[in-house]
This record gives sequence, structure tokens and C-alpha cells, in this order.
Amino acid sequence: MTKFKTIIRPLIKKTFEFSLSFIPQISRLIKHGLTVFVFHEVSDHPSPFSIEYGLSVSRETFYRQVSWIKSNFKVIHPDDILKEARLPENAAMISFDDGFLSTFENGLPILDKMGLPSVIFLNMKAILEHTPILSATACYLNRYVPNFSIFMNSEGLSPPFHLSLSPSILDSFIKRYGLINKDSVLSYQGHFANLKTLQCWKNRNIVVYGNHLYDHWNAPTLNPDEFIDQYIKNEEELRHLNNRINLFAFTNGRPETCFSYRELNILKKLGAKKVFSATMGVNLNSSKYLLGRISLSESDNDESKLLFQVGRAIISNILHKEKK
Repeated sequence: MTKFKTIIRPLIKKTFEFSLSFIPQISRLIKHGLTVFVFHEVSDHPSPFSIEYGLSVSRETFYRQVSWIKSNFKVIHPDDILKEARLPENAAMISFDDGFLSTFENGLPILDKMGLPSVIFLNMKAILEHTPILSATACYLNRYVPNFSIFMNSEGLSPPFHLSLSPSILDSFIKRYGLINKDSVLSYQGHFANLKTLQCWKNRNIVVYGNHLYDHWNAPTLNPDEFIDQYIKNEEELRHLNNRINLFAFTNGRPETCFSYRELNILKKLGAKKVFSATMGVNLNSSKYLLGRISLSESDNDESKLLFQVGRAIISNILHKEKK
């Protein structure tokens, strides 16, 4: 299998590079669509959690990535997708998830110097209460607390547990085994911003803040009332910030595994204007309610690899459209 990947993966990459450079249909899709990129942590010293799940890019890699985006796309302000005006050709948008401190200390200053706007989808519980996000908690427990995987298996659940852990099951685990060591989980997760950090950028039009639920629960693990509560609670906190925007991004973000039509219908009723997933990030129709994103990692550090990610998103979108 390893030998197969070594031979085939470069060929696939070259095919996508060729497609993007020479096939007019692919170029038109980029030209008339909206390409959305998503980042998490921008750090030269990423946390164990970010390393384990590929959530971090170094400052140098981030600079290369956004420089390439700026050179090949017209980066729009997130406000633009809420307007009726037509988007420019080769439109792109830059986003971040969760609220890592390094986003504000390293990512935003780079974008600010380049004049590139972005949106950060925040879990306000971690920011206000200085607690680890749910996904980091579940991943930490699975790695460092043997009783956790035994308990989850006894509940009929299998890894990855951050996608299957629900509030009631977490409560049951704590009742049986005691409180979770918050400081240990925070050390594993890495630093998040605090309210003061957010307010430093509150009058800067270069960044806006969107909704990512109050904590980082995977949407299908929540019943409708819990999902609504997580959305509204986060929205109420975001409204205290001058640069809040009425956009929502699903945690984890993969269709079916991480959200369904149930959550989309709830979000429409709650008034969310646009919703983002974490797949199929070249949006052929930017007027749609649900928009995809391309997640970039440390390995996407040159033009060919970035082209590969864009090409893969286009093919994925086309196949999804044909499947429907």
C-alpha cells in the first residue's frame, strides 16, 4: 500500500496541476466560483493536539500560502457574500476556526500587512471560561486516560471519539471517574485567545467573528434543543463584539458525519445567513446557503501542492453534484 501511494499520489498531483493549468472548464469553475480556505493554528511551536490532527501551519508556510492565494485569487471580505452584488472573478475567502491564540498573534498580523480580510469562527466558551474545547478534551482522554476508551466502547461508541461524544455521555463518564484535569487538557490543546485579544481587533475591518457553537461539539451528538442552545449562547456572546458577522461554520465540518439537513434547517430558522462545511471548498455557486472550504496544512507548502488541493476540491464538488 505504501509503495502504491508513493507511485500514484505524485501522478494524481501532476494530473490536477495539468487540469488546472490547461483545461478551460476547470479554469472557468475557479473564475466564476468562490474558493474558501480554512486554517486553525498558525505557529512555529504547535500544540500536541494540533500536530496530531494536522491543524497547524508555521508562520513561513502560512505566509507562502496566503501570498499564493493573493496572487491567484481576488480575496473578498466575508461581508461580500451577504450582499446581492456579484462577486469578482476568481473570488476567494480566508477563514480560521476555533480561536487559537496564534491565529491572532501570528496569522492576523500577516494578513493585515497584506491587506487581506478574514473571518474567524469562534467557540466562545473556550475564550470566556478558559476551558479546553470539547474535541481536544475527547482526543486527550482517548490518548492519556485508558478508562475513557473502555467506557466509550461500553457505550457502543468507537473512535474518533470527538465525533461521537455527547453531553450526556460525557456527564456519565465524569460521574463515574471524576472530574477531568482541565490544565492537562489545555496543555495538550494549546493556548486559545481570550476576550481581551478579541477586543484588540474589534474596530478593525480586516477581521470579523462568526459562530462555531459555544463549545466544539460535533453537531449530530446534540439533540435539537442542545444544538439550538449552543448556537444561541455563542451568538449572544458574539453580539458583544463590534465585528461579529452572521455566518456559521460547522465544527469538524464533514457532511453526514458532522452535520445533516436537520442542523441546516435549524440554522435557517435561527437566522444564520450562510453556513460553511470543511469539504468541497471551490463553490461553483456562491449564492448557495451551504458553502465548502479547503483546509490547508503544513505540507501544502508550494504551488504544486496548493494547486492539488484546489483541484481536488473541484473534482470532489463535480462528483458530488453528479451524484445528486
